[in-house]
Amino acid sequence: MMDIALPAAPLAIYLVVWVVAALDLFIPILPTGALMIAGGALTAQGELAPLFLIAAGTLGAWIGDLGGYRLGRRLARGFAHLAPRRTQPDRPAWHRHFARHTVLSLLAARCLPAGRTIAAVTAGRQRFPQRGYALAALLAETVWAVTTVTLGRLGGWFIPPTALLAVTLVGLAVTALTPVILRLHHPKPSSTIRES
Repeated sequence: MMDIALPAAPLAIYLVVWVVAALDLFIPILPTGALMIAGGALTAQGELAPLFLIAAGTLGAWIGDLGGYRLGRRLARGFAHLAPRRTQPDRPAWHRHFARHTVLSLLAARCLPAGRTIAAVTAGRQRFPQRGYALAALLAETVWAVTTVTLGRLGGWFIPPTALLAVTLVGLAVTALTPVILRLHHPKPSSTIRES
């Protein structure tokens, strides 16, 4: 068996992490967290540098957050004519809470399906200050990246690669076979037409 060392492989992995982390805001089904954890496991094996992985994930996610914020700003401008005119600016409770707990709100939004997308677009749409949002998003994404890479690194240290491979294969087999087994045990009722 030949082992071919590709010097550009880590660079390609960092680039993939960066792109997926950025696109994850617009396509929330992308497995960014799993990708970062897997990358963290590779850092434990010496395949990747943890700081570069954290930087790629943080910057990619931050760029995605800023893109979502800008999208929200454009939506606010595009639909401004539909909003009722108010004599004084009314700050909704969401805006006050978000201003007080921006980083925590963004971290919590990361844990919800499409929460990051909703938080970024809503912050832009509600005209949350751009500089405050950018700094809070950078801090939140840094905390997220450090946490996921550390989790993967710990897993890479304590779980041998063969065990990880075995668990992955079992997980894939269960995922692939579950629908087949369910279909065999619960067949669809046949539709018969009754004649009268």
